Amino acid sequence: MSKWLVRFNGWIVRLLWVVAALVPNTFDTTFTSENRIATVITVQSWVVWSIVALATWVLHPVSLTVIRVFAPLLVTRLIIGIPADNTSPLAIAAAVAAAAATLVAFSAEYGHRHVQAAAYGAEVRHLLRIPTPLVAPTLLGWLVIAASVSTAPAFLAVENWLLGVPLAIIAVLLVWRLVPRLHRLSRRWFVHVPAGWVIHDDVVLQENLLIKKHAINSLDRARADCEALDLTGLTRGVPLEVQLRDMIDVRLTPLAARLNKTDDALHARALLVAPSRPLDVLRSTLPK
Repeated sequence: MSKWLVRFNGWIVRLLWVVAALVPNTFDTTFTSENRIATVITVQSWVVWSIVALATWVLHPVSLTVIRVFAPLLVTRLIIGIPADNTSPLAIAAAVAAAAATLVAFSAEYGHRHVQAAAYGAEVRHLLRIPTPLVAPTLLGWLVIAASVSTAPAFLAVENWLLGVPLAIIAVLLVWRLVPRLHRLSRRWFVHVPAGWVIHDDVVLQENLLIKKHAINSLDRARADCEALDLTGLTRGVPLEVQLRDMIDVRLTPLAARLNKTDDALHARALLVAPSRPLDVLRSTLPK
């Protein structure tokens, strides 16, 4: 991402999100009793748009989760609605604007802006890349939430209580249970603190791991033949290798223990972590 996009990514997301709503006929505004489902879709679209719009102004890990969970809902709705508008250029423009805003919102630099806003004191937080084994479950969880939240109000609107009421209950329960799990991905950080580095990741660690500055031998891109303990969750890309002067105790979650094919409590002298930002960017954030 260019320096210009990095510097203004917050405003880019806000502007594109507003553009998606200002395009004429972006959302169906026919509020008639004869077309209740269309009315429900319209209300849903504006509610989702408003939630995301508000979240873009509130920088916090929670608002990052809100944007990344709800923005794709509106993008999907706009893309599905394009054929109904006879491939209108305006409908395509609205979908493109919303999709572009969502893509920027999923970037590492935009995520950093939100998580850093809630940092304490001299902390510098860097989001960690999502572990590969969690990609499919995360996508499936989002699809289930999207389907339940979209269909339940439609059945209630046409007074199909037999399906509408159970689906509404299921939708509430799914949001209650799954959204906090999705939020864990916004709370996985490699944090620079005055004393050293902290791996804050309850997906792979049972407790936060503090690596003191004087205990670090080197911090660099991992070698192809390194034998460091993998705390990345087998994510894509080249991780960072933290070489230590002495052994430290590490307590893994059951998931990380299975991925590493080891015990959940062990000693390690080298660790692999996978920040979403490049190494040179991490180094540029360190105090001079």
